[in-house]
Amino acid sequence: MSSPDTRPTSPASSSVPRNAPTFLSDEPAFRRAFDAEFNAALADARSKLGDAVTLAPRVVETAFVNVWQQRATLTSHDQFKQVLADEVKHGAARALSRRASAHRFGGSNARDEHTMTGTHPATADADAEGAWSRITRTIHGEGHTADAHHAAASATRHEAAAHMKDVAKRPSWVVPVIIGVVALIASVYGVMKLDRMGEDDATLAAVSSPIIQPVASSPGQTGSTTLSDGTKMRIGPATKYYKPEGFPTKMRAIRVEGTASFDVAPNQPLPFRAVANKTQFIATGTKFVISAYPDDSAAKVFVEEGTVTVKLGKQSSTVGANQAAVADAKGIRSMSAEEQAEAFGWTKGQITVQHKQLRQVLEVLTRWFNYDVKVPDLPLLDREASIDVPLDSSRLAISQVEKSANVKFAYEGETKVFRDATPKKK
Repeated sequence: MSSPDTRPTSPASSSVPRNAPTFLSDEPAFRRAFDAEFNAALADARSKLGDAVTLAPRVVETAFVNVWQQRATLTSHDQFKQVLADEVKHGAARALSRRASAHRFGGSNARDEHTMTGTHPATADADAEGAWSRITRTIHGEGHTADAHHAAASATRHEAAAHMKDVAKRPSWVVPVIIGVVALIASVYGVMKLDRMGEDDATLAAVSSPIIQPVASSPGQTGSTTLSDGTKMRIGPATKYYKPEGFPTKMRAIRVEGTASFDVAPNQPLPFRAVANKTQFIATGTKFVISAYPDDSAAKVFVEEGTVTVKLGKQSSTVGANQAAVADAKGIRSMSAEEQAEAFGWTKGQITVQHKQLRQVLEVLTRWFNYDVKVPDLPLLDREASIDVPLDSSRLAISQVEKSANVKFAYEGETKVFRDATPKKK
C-alpha cells in the first residue's frame, strides 16, 4: 500500500477561485481544483474504505470525473468540495458493498466458479499525476468512441474485481442440529411429493424450495458464472438465481429473479430449464436471455441460437432463433422491437427505456447505474421520460432524462434530485 502524497501543493493550487460564477469553466480551472483537493479526497476515501484502502485511488478518480460531468451546476469551490465529498462517500460505499458481496460468496468447496465483473481492477496507485492523466483521458474521450466508453467505465462503474463461489453446497457445521433434522425431513417429504407430480410441477417445486440459498448481484453490478453442467451464465444487476440440490444430474434447472443470459452446455442427458415468474424456459444446447424481476407481471425471453420451449401453466410455445416472447396472465405472445430493446439491450451494452413515466425510469437508473435520484415534487413522476444510453454512461442517462421529462438534475445537500426545469411564474 502506498503512502499518502504529502508533497506541498503548487502555487497554482492556491489560486483556486472561491466564488466564481462558472467555477469549472475550463480544464485549467479543473486542474487547479484537482491539485487543491486530490490529497484530501484520497485521505477521505482511505478513511472510509478501512482495510480496502487499495480501492481508494480509483474511487477518487471516479469522483473527480463525476464532478467534472456536473460542472455546469457548480458555482464555487465550497460547492465543488461538497459534491466531491459526496461522490467519494458514495463511491467508497459502493466499493465496500461490491467487496462484501464477493466475500459472502467466497467458499473453498464450490463446484461452480463465479466471477463478479467490474470494469477495472483495484489499484494501490496514489500518484497525483497518474491520476490526473487517467481522468483527463476519460473526460476527453467520453461519448465518442468505444475506447472512450471503456475508459469511462473504468472511472464510473465503482466496482472492484472479485470472485464469487457457490454457497448452496452444504450447511455449515455450526448450524444447529435441529435445523439439519428439519431440513432432512423436509427433503424426504419433498422427494416423496415430487414422485407424485408431473415433471413441470416437480421442477417448479424444486427450484422454489425455501432452503436454497441464492447467489445475488447488487444494483449496478453484473456477474458471470459457469454452472457445474458447463452452462455459461451471465446475470444482470439486482438479480438472484437459485440452484437446487442435485443440479445437474437429478434436476437440471435453476430459478432466476431478475435478468440472465445463458449459453447452454450441449450433450447432456437432461434438458436445461430456467424458471422465472413461474414460467419455464426449456432449452437444449442454445443461447438465450430471460428477464423477470420480482415486480414484473411477465417473463420475457430472447433466443439467440437454437430454440426454447416456453411453458406457463397449461400453455406452451416454441421460440426460435432471433425471436422473442413474453409470457403473462394473458398468454404467450411475441415481443415488439421496443420491448426487446428494453428487456435485453443490456446484453449488448445498451440501456433503453422509451416513453415511460419518470417513476419507472428512476427505477432503471437505480438498477443499472446504482444512481438514486429523488423527485420531491411528486406530480413530476407522471411525466414521460426516455433514455437510450451505453451501459457505462450514467451521466448521459441523466442528461436524457432532463431533456425528455423537462426536469433539471441538481444536488440538494447530499441528495440527488430532479426538479421542474420550467421556471415558475411569479
